[in-house]
Formats: sequence, structure tokens, C-alpha cells
Amino acid sequence: MNITHRFASSALLIISLLLLTFFETQALAWGRIGHDLSARVAAHVLSEETEKPFFKSRAFDLGYYSNVPDLVWKKPATYETEWTNHFLDLEIFDREFKKAIEEGRLTAKDEPYELSRAAFDTKFPAIEQKAGRAFWRIRELEKRLQVTSDLLKQKDILKEERHRLQLEWLVVAGAIGHYVADLSQPLHVTENYDGQLTDQKGIHAHFEDTLVDQLWPSIAMQVFKEADRIWEKEKNAMAGKSTVALLKELAATSAKDTEEILKRDKKTPRDDLKKSSEIYRPVIVRRLAAGSVVLAEIWRRHSRWQANEEKFYSFSGEPAFIEPPKAPPTPTPAPKKK
Repeated sequence: MNITHRFASSALLIISLLLLTFFETQALAWGRIGHDLSARVAAHVLSEETEKPFFKSRAFDLGYYSNVPDLVWKKPATYETEWTNHFLDLEIFDREFKKAIEEGRLTAKDEPYELSRAAFDTKFPAIEQKAGRAFWRIRELEKRLQVTSDLLKQKDILKEERHRLQLEWLVVAGAIGHYVADLSQPLHVTENYDGQLTDQKGIHAHFEDTLVDQLWPSIAMQVFKEADRIWEKEKNAMAGKSTVALLKELAATSAKDTEEILKRDKKTPRDDLKKSSEIYRPVIVRRLAAGSVVLAEIWRRHSRWQANEEKFYSFSGEPAFIEPPKAPPTPTPAPKKK
């Protein structure tokens, strides 16, 4: 499809996003609106690419489920298990990998991010959970999405079962969208996540909440156009990359933008929102679009099934928590010899 047609077909996306502004009672921020926008844009990109209207018609569902990891799964009962899956402090990982290479525990050709969560935690015990595990959360959920996709490819399952699987696909795909969007936020890939190491405390909320609130809803169409531009340019190359490669590239480009954000913060008074939001607008649009495109590619790999939308009214307000695989227990130190 040509780009002009795709812009025209995005009208419903923009209208629905604008309607959200009238019903949202909480502050509009990257937290809710950013995740929702990223997932909806990815849904429309995927719908146009696959020519399957199901993904466009379920853009609201995917946007909703993309907020579940924050709004539902961070409740007290699961918070300690969940919170470390939302970020990855790259500097901590890079330092430990460098040290492991110097000590001969790792070679330059190895890809530690390809290890399972349990295997990684065993091989690199110095990288604590609090350094983040977003890469693993996405890969684990993608495996679950693949299982659901394979079941949906079956032609002889009953409509009720297909509807159940379609709902599961939407929930898991939406949840993946949350963690991918987290990696597109520069302050989610650095140990200086709140400017606390550079005397800029408070920059995290200022960037992802206050500034996006100020820019909303004018950034919606900008994010769609930028995502569409990136998709048309990069979709063929992305198709040949592993999920780990996609996530590493997304996190790396976010890391580059971290420096830009921190530099701008030092030069721009935070209380002048009208001025500062326009200064940050390009980087916010760029990051949200980058996350949407990576998400669209991950979904595309698991979209080769035909939906049944006949009276498909299934929706889950509070999806059950999806437990990450258990990490290996911390070994008990051997007693010291006397």
C-alpha cells in the first residue's frame, strides 16, 4: 500500500486517540498515553502490512493491554516479581560483559542476551535483578505468543476455542508492547534513570509524564507518520534480524538519546512547559515511533493466522499475571576453612 493511502486509513486511529483525551481522568503521560499510542500505531502498521483488518479493529484492545503490566501486574502481590522487567540498565551489563571477556569467561562472539533468564542469572550473578530484565521478559512472552499463534493456525478448532485463543493473543501481544515501549524510553535503559547521578533528579517523570502531557494530543499524528516512514525504510531489514538484535538496537538508540535529554534538561528550565515541551518534541516523537516499529515487527512474526470476528466480544479487564520463569536460587556460600 502506498504511504498516502496509509495516512488516510489512519484517520480512525487519530479520532479514537482524541476521544481518549475526553475520558482520561488521570494525567496524560507516557505512562498511559505513551504505551497506548505506541501499541495502536503498531497495530495499524501491522494491519496495513498484512492487509488483515483484525489488528486495526483491535487497536483499542492492544493499547489497553499494553498498559496492563503497569496498571494491573504491579499490584502488591506481584510487584516484586514484576518491576525489574520494565527496564535494562545497559551500563551495568556492559561493564560486567567487559569484565567477563577480560577474565576469559566470555568471548567477543558470545551473545549473553540470548541465554535464558535462568542461565544468564547463573552465568552473571553480579548483574542483580535490580539492573533490569526487560530483554528476557519480551523474549519469554514472545515464546508464549508463538504457541498461541501456532494453535490459531489450525483450521479445525471450534469458534469458541478460536475466540479464546484470539483473546490470549491480544493480551500477550499487548503486554509485549509495554516492555518494548519501555525500552524506547531513554531513561529506561540507563542506571542514571532519574538524573540522580548528574544532579538532575526528577528528570524521569518530567520527561515521560509532564512533557508528554503538555504535548498531547498533537504528537499522535506525528508518531504515526514517523513510524510509517521508519517502517517503509526498515521493514525488510528488520525481518531478517533476531528479536534480541531488534531489542539491542532499540535500547542502543534510546541510550544515545539519553545524553541529549540530559543535556537539554541542564539548559531548559522545567517550569516553562510550553517552551520546554517543544524543545523535547522531536526526541519524544522519535522514541515512541521507534518502539512502535519494533513492536510491529515482533507482532508480524506471529500474525500468520486468520481471525474469526463473528460475535468476537471477548475482553479481559484485568488479565491474570503471567509469571516469569523462576530464576535459579542464589547458592549458599561454602563455609570458610578454619
